[in-house]
Amino acid sequence: MVNNNKPLMRIFCYIPTPRIWKSSITARFIDVNIEVRGTKPPEIKNWLWDFDARPLTEEDKIKLADKTSVGRTGFSIKLYKTDEFLKAHPYGTIPAAFSSDGKIGVFESNSIMRLVARLKKKNNNIYGSNPYETSRIDGFLDASLIFARSSQKYLLSINNGSATLKIRNEAKEAYMNYMIGIENALNENKKYGFITSQNITLADICFFCEFSLFYREIMPYEKSDKITSIIKEIGPSKFKLSLKHFHKLRKHPLFKIDSKKYLDSIDKKST
Repeated sequence: MVNNNKPLMRIFCYIPTPRIWKSSITARFIDVNIEVRGTKPPEIKNWLWDFDARPLTEEDKIKLADKTSVGRTGFSIKLYKTDEFLKAHPYGTIPAAFSSDGKIGVFESNSIMRLVARLKKKNNNIYGSNPYETSRIDGFLDASLIFARSSQKYLLSINNGSATLKIRNEAKEAYMNYMIGIENALNENKKYGFITSQNITLADICFFCEFSLFYREIMPYEKSDKITSIIKEIGPSKFKLSLKHFHKLRKHPLFKIDSKKYLDSIDKKST
């Protein structure tokens, strides 16, 4: 959790997830206080989905019995969502960010990260120092969405034992397309070693978090010997600069706070 002394925003989500790291890492870089509330994915069904997200009480379950909804992506159980939550978040999904008073909802991890960056108005180049740099960063964030869509479908199928070669191949194509752009950008900016400028920006943070999420697929898939790791199949030479950048960021103190335990666990299970 980021320092939540007078937080400027609150995020509710299952944790840990690299997509929330986008906001927490950004907040550390620019010294903005945010609050993250949540629990492990299997336990999220026992939480009230609200600005005041918290573990459900029996009273909550009775009061909201007629206001449950069936989870969609990743959740196939009934979830307790308040009217206020659904007003702020019309798609009813998480991660769900709120203004400090709970009145304004912001959804989608990239948009939440952008919000964090905008909360600091002075001496802040993490989201570009001019409209052109900001728009270039936006381009990389938008490109990540196509990859994220396929990777999420692939990873969820691995989790529930339903992965197929078709799903894997779709994820592989999205991964290749995304990584080609990252590799080209890093090659053009070799002098500084970042994706868009002389320093870390939201483009670097987004890349690190999306790759960290996809990194789970290096663990063996026990249901079929035909579903093998895409990252391992392609190997380290194809996207040499991108993988080097990922491991460089992985060692950065402001990234390690969120990512070390998560990524070390994947490495341990993949050997």
